[in-house]
Formats: sequence, C-alpha cells, structure tokens
Amino acid sequence: MKTFTTIALLIASVVVAIAGPAYRVRRIEIIQPEEGATSNLGRVQGFRSCGGPGEVLELRVEGCNPDSPCQVPHDGTPRASELDFVPSEDIPELGVRVNVLSDGQYKTVYEKPVANSAVQSGERYTVNAKGAASKDLKGHTVTLQYVLYRVGDNTIETCTEADFEVV
Repeated sequence: MKTFTTIALLIASVVVAIAGPAYRVRRIEIIQPEEGATSNLGRVQGFRSCGGPGEVLELRVEGCNPDSPCQVPHDGTPRASELDFVPSEDIPELGVRVNVLSDGQYKTVYEKPVANSAVQSGERYTVNAKGAASKDLKGHTVTLQYVLYRVGDNTIETCTEADFEVV
C-alpha cells in the first residue's frame, strides 16, 4: 500500500474580479492518496470533460449532494474540493488553472505551476483545493473549470468543468 505522499503544496490567496462577481482560491495541493482512501466530500453531479488526454475519475466539493445540482454558499468561506485524476504520461511538473464562466465569458481566477508536482502515468492522484464564492455571485449559476496543464509547453492534461448554484 502506498503511503500518503504530498507531492506539492501551494498556498495562495487570490481574489480576481470577474466582471463584478468573484471567486477566490485559497489553497491547492496535489497528493497521491493511499489505496482505498475515501473522502467525506459530496460528489459533484454532472461534471464533464472539457479536454486533455488524462482521465478524471471524480470531482467532489464540500456540501454537495450527488443527487442534485451542487449549491454553494456565497459567504466567502473557503470550501474543500477534490479532483481525482490519472495522468496520461509521466509529467515532470503540473500547473493548475481555475476558470469561471459568468455572463457568457470564461475568466481565469487562478493559475500557477505547482512546485515538485511530478506525476506518473497510470497512477491515481488527487488535487485538493479550497475556494470560495463571493457575495457578488449570489443567485447565479456559474461554471467552474479545473485545468491541469503541463508546465513548460502549457499543454492541457485534464480539463473538467461543472455547474454550481451560488445560494
């Protein structure tokens, strides 16, 4: 059984305006979980691929119910999220980009390489993050896009998106 190994930890506090509404990413890390590890976060219904040769296994967000569209509070409190994926090839360094679709346009709200983030083809990894919706998003349904890209050539390894109702 593999030990729970932290590949990289990047702490960020980023607030970016998105034509009025804002989404904030507080923390991102990429880990290789132990075999059989489980999560207490709710599975996001209707997550979908938006590109890349890597395989996304599951997207989970704190407070989501797998039987209905995910509703997130607008209180600015960071909520945990997890994205399980399997890379298509060995990659020496990954970056993470978070885009928000609001008012018909994608805006990048977070983009950074993750130091010491080498991954191996065929292995399962989890991206852990904390993010929050601002009060400006209350009453909106937004699409969040999670992109893992290869640092160096900026090639997308995985792209996953899901819709969230901000309540």
